[in-house]
Amino acid sequence: MQKTLKEMAGFMQKLLPPIIPEAIEIDPMFHSISNEEGLTKGVHAFRNFMCHLYDRIAIDGSPFDKPKKESHEFSDNTNIPTSYPFVCHLAVFLTNMGIHGTLSDNRDAILLGSIESFTAENSVSNTKIPDTRKVECLRFLTDCGIRFDGLDLNGKKPVMLSPAPLVISYPQNPDMLTGLKVIATAQHNMSTKFVHDILLRCDYRVLANKKIEIMPLLRDLITPLPADVQEFMLKLHLDYASHGYKIDTYVGSSIRFEYFCRSKELWRFNISLNNGHNITIKATNTDKYADTVKKLSIGLQEKIAKGYGCGKKMGITTSCDGGCRGFRISLDDSFMEISDVVKTWIEDEVSCIQSKR
Repeated sequence: MQKTLKEMAGFMQKLLPPIIPEAIEIDPMFHSISNEEGLTKGVHAFRNFMCHLYDRIAIDGSPFDKPKKESHEFSDNTNIPTSYPFVCHLAVFLTNMGIHGTLSDNRDAILLGSIESFTAENSVSNTKIPDTRKVECLRFLTDCGIRFDGLDLNGKKPVMLSPAPLVISYPQNPDMLTGLKVIATAQHNMSTKFVHDILLRCDYRVLANKKIEIMPLLRDLITPLPADVQEFMLKLHLDYASHGYKIDTYVGSSIRFEYFCRSKELWRFNISLNNGHNITIKATNTDKYADTVKKLSIGLQEKIAKGYGCGKKMGITTSCDGGCRGFRISLDDSFMEISDVVKTWIEDEVSCIQSKR
């Protein structure tokens, strides 16, 4: 079943950095926006604004919960433009305010040349936004504390009441506008298939314009988990990395760390709206270490007995059972009961893969 917009907002709020350092590394390319101190204060303020935005979506967003297409229940990916278009449209407005707007001399306002600039194409989406949705988004941002001086939002489409530029402000904390400017610029210029939804996550790490260090990122991402599960995940990651295996990371509105053995993806660490924090193991040699399998939960043993792969294609089920995605294990309070066996399971699978010539 499709998660509600309220649930989606709560999930995205948890992807915001739990703590942003007092001093963050910022590439000099952003110094045209502000100095180091101003940029840092701005990023902190923007993170707080996004937290407030998600709170408001959770409280007032139900009228806008109109998915174009529901996500698959087994999927660990969230397609925001189709499943949560209202959030996508808000991201478009915020990004364009940042990349097309100019900060005023004292940085307490963003000056925007035209209404059309709100919905110009950017890295978030190139979907055309109807006038009625433009009004809804701008009204919602107004409810979140952003002021649009000289803009009439009482009709079916936004109308400028005075000559350009449009003056956008955030009286609660003007530093937020600098943060919006720099994060929106990063969203527009630095999004890749490996790092995206930068603005929605307030991903300050990309501002360094360097390869992101995995360990600090992982520590942030597992903060919501029980302390012993956090410790296990850090040790499991370090143990795997110490052997020199390939690890790919994809960070956006869903998170995945892919761990390889040789050229084969063996397991993943996922964070998704549909399935929360979980490990997925793509094991194909379970018949070679039956003693380990017997120590797993009955539910996992039953899934392993069906075999890895698409249950529909194998004739086991009449509809998708998520088998092609591997054996998923939730990182919940009960995980530590089988954590040692899971580690052994991965080690056994590695041994089987390495023994093949």
